[in-house]
Amino acid sequence: MLKLILYVIIIYALVIMAARYDFDADNADYLIVLGSSLNKDMETFTLINRVNRAERYLKKNPDCLVIVSGGITGNNTISEAFKMQEMLIDRHITRNRIILEDKAQNTPENMKFSKQLLDVNKKITVCSSDYHIFRARLLARKYGYRVHAIFAPSMITDLIIRLPLEEYFVFKNLLSKN
Repeated sequence: MLKLILYVIIIYALVIMAARYDFDADNADYLIVLGSSLNKDMETFTLINRVNRAERYLKKNPDCLVIVSGGITGNNTISEAFKMQEMLIDRHITRNRIILEDKAQNTPENMKFSKQLLDVNKKITVCSSDYHIFRARLLARKYGYRVHAIFAPSMITDLIIRLPLEEYFVFKNLLSKN
């Protein structure tokens, strides 16, 4: 039984890692940056990595609009979207390119609420952590649109601990709702 579990984890990790690579992600009309938890209104390592990756993409694709997606979670007083907007402005991305989606409490809501702010007939790229891209792409399809993807690197602890636990419960919930 332990071997079976190990094989499933390895196959799943390979699928997750393969989903990160999208060689057609450039020149999107919209970039959706998925939020990550704040810590007392301060950005975390994960959020910094996502914003840094988004910044590089936006500077390379100057006509792209960016949707920063994430609501107020935990004991915070500002939304993840607002924090990402501040961070992008500090990195010289102009405010008129940034669209706030500040209601989402989780990844399904990120994709659902972001859809309301964009034209699904345009090219869309999503930015999240490497382990999170596969789920984001699946959820975009669930809400009726396709996305390309760019990824921000994760800490090794995210890949070893957070990925298996979080993804297990997310997919268990997704499968039980169908």
